[in-house]
Order: sequence, then C-alpha cells, then structure tokens
Amino acid sequence: MKAFKTIVDEEIWHDGFQIIFGNGCTISIIFGKSSYSDQGETTAEVAAWNGDKDWMLYSDGKWVVLEDGYVEVMPRCTADEVAEMMFTLSKE
Repeated sequence: MKAFKTIVDEEIWHDGFQIIFGNGCTISIIFGKSSYSDQGETTAEVAAWNGDKDWMLYSDGKWVVLEDGYVEVMPRCTADEVAEMMFTLSKE
C-alpha cells in the first residue's frame, strides 16, 4: 500500500492529498474549491480515520474515534494545526 496518495477531482474541485501512516491511520488534507477551506490560501479541510476505518476528530490535543457510521471533517484548519494533527495521528 502506498503511503502517499494525491487527490485531484476536477469534477468536484477537490485537490489535496492523503498520508497513510505505519500505524494504519490515514489523514486527508483537501483544499479545493468545494472544500471547507479558503482554497489553500491559509486553511484546509482535514479528515482522519484509523486502521479499522473509524473516522476520528482531533479535539483538545487528542484524537477521538467517532461512533460507528459517523463521518465528520475538520474545517478551516491552519497549516500549524494540520502539522500538529499529522504528528499526533502518526503516534496514535
């Protein structure tokens, strides 16, 4: 399985990338026109899930697994927030 995946969907204008960490967790950073961001000027939309495909949210410095079937993204995240999320998710 590739560790890095580029996302380009011209139909819905989602540009971004995903990283799959060694622990099985994945983070998705999207900054296209149809995302909850300012199109990558200063913010991006972030989503994350663990190796069991459970979606997760980053809150108060820790990752929280969502209940079965729930899907949620983190809107308008700054570059510093994304870097913190990436680091902590890789250690999850």
